[in-house]
Amino acid sequence: MIYTEFLIYFTIIPIVILFLILKKHTDRIFLKWTVIVSVIAFLATTLWDNIAVYSGIWHFPEEKTLGLKLCYVPIEEYAFFFLQTYMTALVQLAFLVLIKKKNNSSISLGFIFLPFLFFSVNEIVKYPFGNWYYLFCLFTWSGFFILIQFIWGRKKLFNYLPAIFIPAIIMTVYFSIADSISISNGILDFDKLQTIGLKVFNVPPEEILFFLMTNLLITVAMILFLPEYFLKMQNGTTKF
Repeated sequence: MIYTEFLIYFTIIPIVILFLILKKHTDRIFLKWTVIVSVIAFLATTLWDNIAVYSGIWHFPEEKTLGLKLCYVPIEEYAFFFLQTYMTALVQLAFLVLIKKKNNSSISLGFIFLPFLFFSVNEIVKYPFGNWYYLFCLFTWSGFFILIQFIWGRKKLFNYLPAIFIPAIIMTVYFSIADSISISNGILDFDKLQTIGLKVFNVPPEEILFFLMTNLLITVAMILFLPEYFLKMQNGTTKF
């Protein structure tokens, strides 16, 4: 299996199935904000992935990709940024149609800023953290974005915590299993000197935390941007 096949089997096909199931709930508002969140996710995650590949935290063997790169990262990985956003947003939508939450707060838009300082200090901070470097980069990067989101939208977010955390956890389990298959097929590997050395099956716990943090960034952003009428729908009763 190569990376392109992985994307087809584990993201594109499930997205198509989810979209067909949820078609009557995916109005223009949902589609618009999903695209916007996917662009934000792309911009934010591009920095992180390039740092990770540049630092050698993880590596994509050339024979498992199309061989096309933007900076240090293969184009398939950039496609994954978008596809993960769409898939997680659809799973969150599936959860939303099953619940009805009351919320009187207004929408707060938490805009994120990319800490490009990471590139200039990368080699300085890399060696003192050693096996903990993946975790250091992950929590510094994702923690920054999540903190900004909760500062700006905490009143609204606290009313939708189940719709934030449950879909994020579901997708973390899903992508961790998919990643296990990816690792088994040699699409991705990790630097033993920059990870703590533990494995859940064949997946480093840092990688599982990466999926948790990125899925949280997506579900939080979707709640922040989607309007109240959309979030209050239950069992398909809301008309669009």
